[in-house]
Amino acid sequence: MDFMHGSGSPAYYIVEGDAWIEAVGSQVRLTAGDLVMFRRWDAHILSSSPKEPCKTIMKVVAHTGVTPWMPRDLLERPTELSWGGAGRPTRILSMCFRLEQPERSPLLLGLPAMIHIRADDARMQRWLQPVLEFIREETQAQQAGYAMVSSRLADLLFMQIIRAQLLSRPDEVTGWLKGLSDPAIGRTLAAIGEDPGRRWRVDDLAKVAGVSRSNFAKLFSAKMGVSPLEHLTRHRMQIAAERLSQGAMVKTLAGELGYATSYAFAKAFKRQHGQSPGHFGRQRR
Repeated sequence: MDFMHGSGSPAYYIVEGDAWIEAVGSQVRLTAGDLVMFRRWDAHILSSSPKEPCKTIMKVVAHTGVTPWMPRDLLERPTELSWGGAGRPTRILSMCFRLEQPERSPLLLGLPAMIHIRADDARMQRWLQPVLEFIREETQAQQAGYAMVSSRLADLLFMQIIRAQLLSRPDEVTGWLKGLSDPAIGRTLAAIGEDPGRRWRVDDLAKVAGVSRSNFAKLFSAKMGVSPLEHLTRHRMQIAAERLSQGAMVKTLAGELGYATSYAFAKAFKRQHGQSPGHFGRQRR
């Protein structure tokens, strides 16, 4: 099946059998127990063989007669698609994770384009596998409250996938995720997260990290890809975007996030998001 268009971060867990996935310039064979997740919805093909002709997912949906859906939809019941001939059966659990403003999420931006966690990975066997099996069983049972339970399990699974990538392949992550792997930078990120409105200076952050100012600035930039104060601004603007979507006032946010005036806050916000905070808030309410 050809998954050309969509939004979010799609993921596939091979329950039984095997499959091939083609995306971001590579072909990968998946076997039972494997999981693959994309950082964003890049066009991809899921097939029984790399040479097998494919149909788009929407044509498969139309052929099977199920109600069409979009990845952003929260389903009250799982949708089951059956496709193919008389060959060896393959069962796949398909999921899609969505974050607000994914194009600016430091969590997603720090990940490789495609994450492949193999069934024989020791870390997966220990805690990721049980979560996936729980989701599979919940999907099969289709009991009352499925939407709520599956949503919470998906949150847990998403974070476990991130942890698996960070723990097993730290060289493949960048930015915020890479910073978390360093104790000194991790302490700094935690301090900023706990008090984003404080008038932080580089000296203050260096003290939190426990290193000299010059060494801290170099270490932070090497790990995070941006300066300490640029990260602080980005973090503040992410908080601002979320709060504006909930109806917060510009003047209130300016004070809470460490800006002396609404004008200074609005200028920083527009530089990050390309529009004024007032316009941004009205669009999302």
